[in-house]
Amino acid sequence: MNGDSRLDLIASITAANSVSVFINQPSASGAFSTATTYANVASFPVRLVVKDVNGDARPDIILAMQQGAGVGIMLNSATSPGTFLPLVSYATLGDPRTLAIGDVNSDGRPDVVALNLTDGTVGVLLNSAAAPGTFPKTATIYPAGGANSQGIALGDVNGDGRLDLVVGGGGSGSVGVLLNRSALPGTFAPAVSYDSGGSYPQDVAVGDVNGDGRADIVVATGNSGSVGILLNSATTPGTFPGKATTYSTGDNGAYSVVLGDVNGDRHPDIVTGNYNTSAGTASVGVFVNSETSPGTFPAVCTNLDSGGTSTHDVAVGDVDGDGRLDIAAVNFASSTAAILRNKGTYLTTAVPSTALVRLYPNPAHNQFTLELARMAGAASLEVELFNGLGQVVFRQQAPLSVEGTRLLVDTKDLLAGVYTLRMHAGTTLLTRRIVVH
Repeated sequence: MNGDSRLDLIASITAANSVSVFINQPSASGAFSTATTYANVASFPVRLVVKDVNGDARPDIILAMQQGAGVGIMLNSATSPGTFLPLVSYATLGDPRTLAIGDVNSDGRPDVVALNLTDGTVGVLLNSAAAPGTFPKTATIYPAGGANSQGIALGDVNGDGRLDLVVGGGGSGSVGVLLNRSALPGTFAPAVSYDSGGSYPQDVAVGDVNGDGRADIVVATGNSGSVGILLNSATTPGTFPGKATTYSTGDNGAYSVVLGDVNGDRHPDIVTGNYNTSAGTASVGVFVNSETSPGTFPAVCTNLDSGGTSTHDVAVGDVDGDGRLDIAAVNFASSTAAILRNKGTYLTTAVPSTALVRLYPNPAHNQFTLELARMAGAASLEVELFNGLGQVVFRQQAPLSVEGTRLLVDTKDLLAGVYTLRMHAGTTLLTRRIVVH
């Protein structure tokens, strides 16, 4: 949030109508400052997303304000990065439970999509071409396919290069897919419903879990205490035939779900926040994707202790700069935010000796991994990412160990397009192309 290349932590304090920002500390990477709290800035902010919506290379805070207050946007300060301007609100004509950010109309600017809980509608706010970072005062509304809808995600599920909408259907137990219209990008076809395999979907994530190049759907099935996997059709991309395959969280209620490669095998794993946990039990679940049969997972997840109870949302990111995805969680009942450090030691097996450099996934969504093998005579690595105009949009330095180096590069604030990655190690200069979508 403050431009120092370290991931910070942001939490919405729903009942207090507040937002807290914890800054990653340079003296102890992965340790966080005490919270800077923006008190009484929003009306019942249930969930948030971080994204640069005005194109100034500083990530902003976007809030779903459930009690009819719409979407709230707090722009990052131009003069003091990591601090935020007063909230500006936009109506979604409902009570937004959650939201997603992405360029739905293919104009190069991130748009806001909010899911209204009670009436099961989606409100789409297109980013202004004339004043990026501002939006129409009232959203365009689409039926989501079910009342009491909960989770929402964006992803290109039919492979046409446009972001589609995936929503959890609430009490219907279904998942709705709204395809982006090819004739008019940024508008959506009616929802098509699919069985989530559970009783009350709470959250959804989109990603290619089985490695076939098509985006699949992962559902946190809420009251069922499981996740459901809907694999994208091989013959008709954008459809999800058959009932979801479910895997147990071993707990009472999967409230949230995210995807990320937590064990370094290049396959996305599943992380859940388990809400209705009993005292003293673990409240974060990890399903490790099968290396030999991608797209399949253990029957029951590994449960991790988040240091609290009733975990709401989870997020993944490399908070301490060691190349491994860590987990952040927010615990509702104990009013705490927690960091679970990844202690895996998989670097030596992740970089085959025959490979000098690897980038994956490519195309990248939200982030990609750079792996560089050991290079004789080089002790450090400098990485720069250039956009199509030749501007540096990311820069980081890292030591080169005897096994090599593994870096996670955050792309969630970059516009879709083709970027050039330049890696300088000793006397060696390497370049690669990476596609961001």
